[in-house]
Amino acid sequence: MGKLIVFWSPIHGQGGTSANAAAIASLFSLEQSSHSLLTHTQLTYSPLDSYYSKEKRAVGFENSGIQALERKVKSNLLQPEDIPDYTDTIYKRKMDLLIGSLKENEDSASDNLRTISRILYSAKGHYDTVWVDTHAGVHNETSKTLLEAADLVVVCLPQNKYVLERFFTGDYFPSELRNKPYIILISRYEENSSLTVRNIKRAHKVKVPILPVPFSPTYLDAMNNHSVAEFFYRVNRIQNGDPAYSFIRAIRTVNETVRKALGLDKEEDGL
Repeated sequence: MGKLIVFWSPIHGQGGTSANAAAIASLFSLEQSSHSLLTHTQLTYSPLDSYYSKEKRAVGFENSGIQALERKVKSNLLQPEDIPDYTDTIYKRKMDLLIGSLKENEDSASDNLRTISRILYSAKGHYDTVWVDTHAGVHNETSKTLLEAADLVVVCLPQNKYVLERFFTGDYFPSELRNKPYIILISRYEENSSLTVRNIKRAHKVKVPILPVPFSPTYLDAMNNHSVAEFFYRVNRIQNGDPAYSFIRAIRTVNETVRKALGLDKEEDGL
């Protein structure tokens, strides 16, 4: 079975969850020997859907994406080998994207949870790694279920003292993370802030990995221009001094940490 990596933030709009999921999954897929699926937990449209193509913003997805797979789930016909037929290929034999729908979803929350769970379980039977951008917040049932099911959780936090304190003191810390492998990303990181990674670790006595993801205007432009796939195709040409250099270096460091957390380094040593 493949590995399930869940991106989650305790708060809406500040954690950079979708941006981090797209960046980390894209670069991991290009630079590692694995076949990946990138998706989200919204049966309807997510901003993640637009990062790779402008056209997805204006068309319906009746024969592809989560909506089409939902029909297979309800008919009890979904098999792991079915998943790629309903995805968009981002990097051939490297990464597929499973998008949502522009239609309003009328199912109950429990039905939606069942649909998402079945799709992701089947995806793990086909892909080496499944990267999921999930709802923010500590009360969403779908997110809580995925946090518990994940092989690794990537917690996305802002460089905000109030949010950091509430996370580390427990107000924003879900019980599903206890005894669960997870790492922490500080999104839109400013190295000149007093809230450095070192100071955060010292103040809260943190033992889990905390990694910075610096703000990158060029990556922001790629998301806004629906060209994230092309942005990461060019990373081998990015040299020291390039505006995106520190960002790419940080994402590579995150991916090294992900590989270790999932035990993928040990698997390659075994080979």
